[in-house]
Amino acid sequence: MTDNDPHGMKSFAARARSVLSDVEQDDRVKHAAAATQDAAARAQEASKNVSRKVTQQDAWEELRGDVEELTEVARAHHALIIDLIDRVGELEARAGTKPGTGPDG
Repeated sequence: MTDNDPHGMKSFAARARSVLSDVEQDDRVKHAAAATQDAAARAQEASKNVSRKVTQQDAWEELRGDVEELTEVARAHHALIIDLIDRVGELEARAGTKPGTGPDG
């Protein structure tokens, strides 16, 4: 068969089709194809699960960061409240009143 031999190419193609047809009818090939499809389906499902877990892990990490920020804000507010209580106590002391007994109490 040469490169310019169309009859030889047609004959080769016909033989290839015949071999492929025979292979497709072979039970071992059918079982292997089914097993491959099953493995591909399981791999696709596993990939989805991994993606879902990664997304959940990212969400947890982001949530932890938010909680840490809120904790810092709460600490800052607590410090400000303590400072305000101290300042009010100092002002009451300067005014000559007992702490917590201001003009209304």
